[in-house]
Amino acid sequence: MLMESEIQEEPRESGLAKFKRSLKSNVWLFVATVTYLVTLFQLREHPEWSPMLRVALALLPVLPRLVFLWVLWGTFKALDELERRIQQEAWAVAFGGTVLVSTVMNVLSAHGTGFENYPHGLEIGGAYIAVFFFWCLGVAQAKAHYS
Repeated sequence: MLMESEIQEEPRESGLAKFKRSLKSNVWLFVATVTYLVTLFQLREHPEWSPMLRVALALLPVLPRLVFLWVLWGTFKALDELERRIQQEAWAVAFGGTVLVSTVMNVLSAHGTGFENYPHGLEIGGAYIAVFFFWCLGVAQAKAHYS
């Protein structure tokens, strides 16, 4: 039988450390957003560029997004059990909701029943917005469930 003094608790992350980690991930999210907006502008202004250059530019925002996800993964590992569960549920809602919206848009567009302005589906920017929207819904739902 363990005595109360023998139970080892996980070291908790300080408020300042949480703030720095959050700031770091938000900076990378901001960089990804700015990169997306700059490349979107460049692609619209220069339709004459070669297809390879256009594809490379269109995929450029993925790089800072990968760094953001890497930092976010580190943030998840530092969360306590309840916060981690809330985030897991929120990301599940974000993933499922984004896949659902993307699928519906593509099916409707393929059959000519709408979304003429979005022939390629959500694209990167729309996917980011959908993920963020559904993640917010997921966090709200999970917090309501666990409070």
